[in-house]
Amino acid sequence: MPKNTDKKNQDTKIVELCRVPREDEALTIKSLLANYGIECILQSDITHSVYPFVADGLAEVIILVADKDLEKSKEVINKNI
Repeated sequence: MPKNTDKKNQDTKIVELCRVPREDEALTIKSLLANYGIECILQSDITHSVYPFVADGLAEVIILVADKDLEKSKEVINKNI
């Protein structure tokens, strides 16, 4: 990889876009953002195939994006959901 790409990736900060209660909702948002060229990361503290439900937020999925994409991501979600 070129050296300047490594530096660019080091400067990228990951921020929380939103939280959703179920993995299928998170996957829908991930697909929607991908259609606009926005990459995201899905993060959860629990394995959804073992516990496919939400109990007091334990199974919620956090959607993370690069800080540079945060405002555009919010606009995409508000426009489409």
